[in-house]
Amino acid sequence: QNLSGTDLRNAMLNHVTQVASYYKGKIYAWDVVNEAYADGSSGARRDSNLQRTGNDWIEAAFRAARAADPAAKLCYNDYNTDNWSHAKTQGVYNMVRDFKSRGVPIDCVGFQAHFNSGNPVPSNYDVTLRNFAALGVDVQITELDIEGSGSSQAQQYQGVVQACLSVARCTGITVWGVRDSDSWRASGTPLLFDGSGNKKAAYTSVLNQLNAGGTTNPNPNPTTPTPTNPNPTPTPTNPGGSTPSCTATYSEGQKWNDRFNGTVTIRANTNISSWQSTVTVRSPQKIIATWNGSPTWDSSGNVMTMRPSGSGALSAGQTTSFGFTVQHGGNWTWPSITCSAS
Repeated sequence: QNLSGTDLRNAMLNHVTQVASYYKGKIYAWDVVNEAYADGSSGARRDSNLQRTGNDWIEAAFRAARAADPAAKLCYNDYNTDNWSHAKTQGVYNMVRDFKSRGVPIDCVGFQAHFNSGNPVPSNYDVTLRNFAALGVDVQITELDIEGSGSSQAQQYQGVVQACLSVARCTGITVWGVRDSDSWRASGTPLLFDGSGNKKAAYTSVLNQLNAGGTTNPNPNPTTPTPTNPNPTPTPTNPGGSTPSCTATYSEGQKWNDRFNGTVTIRANTNISSWQSTVTVRSPQKIIATWNGSPTWDSSGNVMTMRPSGSGALSAGQTTSFGFTVQHGGNWTWPSITCSAS
C-alpha cells in the first residue's frame, strides 16, 4: 500500500509474472485486473496508486500475463457494468474495443451481476453481453446474486441465465455463494439455497432454463412459428422527385422464449436532414429495450416513434440503423415499420 510510481509498477508486473508462471498450464482463465473503473457518470478509471503509474497499467498487466502463460484466458472483471446505457459500462467497453484494435491480449470480460430492488436486472442485459461479445471476447457472469425471494427473484435469475444462453460467447455463470446464510448480503437472501440448504424457487428457475438450453438458432423451438413479415417489400416514402424520402427495412435478430430482437435499417432515398421511423407492435407485444436512437411512445404503448439521437442527416444512398427488443407474449408477428424524412 505504501508503494507508488515505478516501484509499484514493477511490483505489480512482478506479481503478475510470478503468479501466472507458477500456475502455467493449470489455470483456465485469470481475472487479470479487477474493478478498475469508477462508479458514476464519468466512464473513467477509478483513482488509485496503480492508475497514477500511468494509464497503460491495465494493458501492461495483460501483456505480462500473456507472456507468463500464453494458454490461459485473460479477463477483465467489474461490477455495475450490466446496463448498456451506463457510463461505467461504456468506459469498460471502450477499453476492450481499444485493446482488441491494438492487439492487447484480452480474451474475456466478467460481469459481477449483483442485483437488488434498487438495481434490478436491466432489460438490456442481453444487449450488454452481446455487444461485448461482438468485440471478439468471451463474456462471463462471475459473481451472480439477486436479493429477494419467491417468484420475483426466480424470474430475475431465469432472465440472467437466459441472457447468457442467448449469446454464443457467454461461457460461464458463477453464483456468488451457495446458501443465503453464507452470502456477503445474507439479509437479502440472494442465493439459490436458503440458510438450511434447501432449494429455492430461484434454483428451480435456473435449472429449468439451463435444461431448456440456448436459443441462438433462428427458430430454436419447433413449435414456434417463424415470424411472418407483414411488410416484405419496403416502400419508399415519396418515391422519385426531390422531396426528402427514406426507406425503412426490418430484419429479425436473436429470439428467446419470451422476446425477440429486431433491427430497422433506414436508407436515404434523397439527401435528407433528418428522419423518423414508426414501429407498431401487436398486442400483447411490448417494446422493452431500444438502442441507437431516441424513442417516444403513444398512449397505447404499441406504437414507437424512433428519431436519431444525434444528427439524422444522410446523403442519398446512406444508411443508419436502430434496434429494439420486443416482449412478444406469444405473438411472434413482426412489427410494421414506416419511415419519413425531412
